[in-house]
Amino acid sequence: MEGSRSETSAADVSEEVTYMSVKFSQASPPRAKASQKKRAPRLWSAVVLGLAIGFGILSISLAIALIWKMSDSYPHCPEEWLAYRGSCYSFSKEEKDWNSSQVSCWSQGAHLLVISDTWEMDLFKRIQAHCFWIGLKNSTTSGWIWVDGSVFNYTKVLFNSHVQNCAVLRRGQFHASSCEFRTPWICEKSLR
Repeated sequence: MEGSRSETSAADVSEEVTYMSVKFSQASPPRAKASQKKRAPRLWSAVVLGLAIGFGILSISLAIALIWKMSDSYPHCPEEWLAYRGSCYSFSKEEKDWNSSQVSCWSQGAHLLVISDTWEMDLFKRIQAHCFWIGLKNSTTSGWIWVDGSVFNYTKVLFNSHVQNCAVLRRGQFHASSCEFRTPWICEKSLR
């Protein structure tokens, strides 16, 4: 029984020591002040970080609102049209003859593609996959003329017959074709 009393008293002592050490470390005034001094910079860091995040979110929100407002005030391309250097382009999926293709473009406030500068020329020469009607037609008196009335002054149009009076863009080259041939087309309209 004495052995069990000593075990009990040793357990009681260790509990007291633990209690005493916890009580002692909390009651020490110099450490408490040092701890408060360390907490002050951490508190300011958290406040500054919170303000920075708040201002960041506010800035992003204002930027999004400004972009949204600007997009409403400037013209943009219709859905599924591609924008490039101030123009919108639509590539048809159906096939029609040249005149029906032009009428389809007109119904959308556009015209068949007119390649008006070297930038457009470089862009559309890269189209390799398909044959598309463009707004180029052979006039018996003036030669090849774009639908906007401008003169064709690029490389020559490849043709096999004098009855081929409409042009397609195929594999980056201009080819003459019968205007009755059915193929997809490219419409163009200005953003301005």
